[in-house]
Amino acid sequence: MEKVLSSVGAFLYGMRFTMLFFYVGLVGIIFGILGKFLLETYKLMNTLLFADLQKIDLIIKVLELVDMTMVAQLVWVVALAGVSLFVTTGHFDKTDMKKPDWLDHVNTYNLKLKLAFAIISISGVHALKTYLSGDLSLENIQVITMVAVIHFTFVLSAIGISFAERLTRENPH
Repeated sequence: MEKVLSSVGAFLYGMRFTMLFFYVGLVGIIFGILGKFLLETYKLMNTLLFADLQKIDLIIKVLELVDMTMVAQLVWVVALAGVSLFVTTGHFDKTDMKKPDWLDHVNTYNLKLKLAFAIISISGVHALKTYLSGDLSLENIQVITMVAVIHFTFVLSAIGISFAERLTRENPH
């Protein structure tokens, strides 16, 4: 029985390389976001140089670019940390690849916190954009309220993750 369990364990450990397909897919998504970012930047620069743009519209367009940047950063952190945590067995230590220092300190809890705070940041930008882009009609106030509730839910989730991590660090059972 122990030999069977050992074989199953070795098989499952070897299957970790299948996760690479997911992470390569995430890199493809980053390139897609980059293409959209460059297109939107070109449009914004064109509008700034050759058309009239209201200040509030400029702020909203810039917030959209910031939002895309933060989403790309979130995907990048997931891909890089995921490969480091779940796939590699020290491949970053080769001389041709320099492992970022922060990856030495990443574990699943730290990654969850990084993701939670990135999502909160993205949600905050989205909430600000929603607030700035609308009028104060009853329908828009309901949308703003819903966006604020969702943002607050993300904040509470991050606090919960942080609290759970602190509890497990104090009681490592």
